[in-house]
Amino acid sequence: MRGEFLGVWAETWREIWTPLFDQEGVPEDVFCDLYRELAPALKDADGDDAQTAVINDAIQLREAFELSVMHSGVEIPLDQVRNAFETSGATDVQETSGRRTAIAAALSSLTGDPATSMSLLGHALSELAQDHQKRLEAKERAVDRLINDPVKSRDAFERVRSTDLLGERTVVTFFEAAYLVLEEIGGDDLSNSYFNLLAGFIEKYSLRYDLRRPCTLCPTLPGLFASLVRDLRDLTTKDAHLSALMKDFENALRDLRTDCSDGRIKTCIQKQVNLLEALGAAFPGVTETELGGMCNQIGTWPHGAIKASLKSLYGFASNYPGIRHGGNPASAIRAIEMRDMVAMSIVLAGFTPYLSDQINADIVYRGKLR
Repeated sequence: MRGEFLGVWAETWREIWTPLFDQEGVPEDVFCDLYRELAPALKDADGDDAQTAVINDAIQLREAFELSVMHSGVEIPLDQVRNAFETSGATDVQETSGRRTAIAAALSSLTGDPATSMSLLGHALSELAQDHQKRLEAKERAVDRLINDPVKSRDAFERVRSTDLLGERTVVTFFEAAYLVLEEIGGDDLSNSYFNLLAGFIEKYSLRYDLRRPCTLCPTLPGLFASLVRDLRDLTTKDAHLSALMKDFENALRDLRTDCSDGRIKTCIQKQVNLLEALGAAFPGVTETELGGMCNQIGTWPHGAIKASLKSLYGFASNYPGIRHGGNPASAIRAIEMRDMVAMSIVLAGFTPYLSDQINADIVYRGKLR
């Protein structure tokens, strides 16, 4: 499990919002305020959805109509163009397809060429849809329309899917802001109910947060480690060599399920060191071929002692008999055990942010912004 809200967003309606608003005394316009807080966490429309947003926005629909007339090359007085738009009745139509049909018909009445009119309209809609600022303006007006209608805002809130959301960090911001909205609307009773439902939700789905009063979501240590490993896995999938080494390491871990002998544990440690060495080799400016030498070329260390600690661990893997090399039997104090596998797996994984410039520690801790 990802351990993030994005992965279980679909369950929030049943687990949090329905039981919360089934209580007596909750005002029906509560979703107006909640949707206002959720809106910044929603992705901007793109592709066909961006064109739909243009069509559903009265201001930009008019712009698209006038732009289509301009591109047609037909000399038509501006008053006539505006009158044709008004009399089309397109802005009074609720369905997107109906709006497009109405505006295309009005355009055709001006240009006298239905096929060309449809093409011109398509190009105009696409031009506006590709304009980032226009998309933001359309989104703001769409949100304003929704938050002034309790029924529409509830329906829009319920229809939001995880794929509509920008990223984990913006969702966390929404959940924290929702507490303040509910406290203002329903006082302590409603906000405390929300807090308890949210806490139960986090526990049920093993999310990577600790919920603290009044309503602050703090990443946990298990969540931090899970996020680091997930980002490491995502990183290695982008390179065939790294991907193969990551699979070797994970397979070595799985093999311990049926055989946790010292030989299997040594293999597990060896595969992880190989992976770290490959990560270090991909670091910009690194020319050394062994991890110990790479540590001297990588400049991410906050203190020499941390660099020395990884070099010492690499020395252990190289010197202990049977891990990376034949090693020195006299150096072994005892046989390798499961405690070594657990400790080394966690410790070595902790060095990955130093060995790759493609792991964003802020994202590991707080989740993706988008």
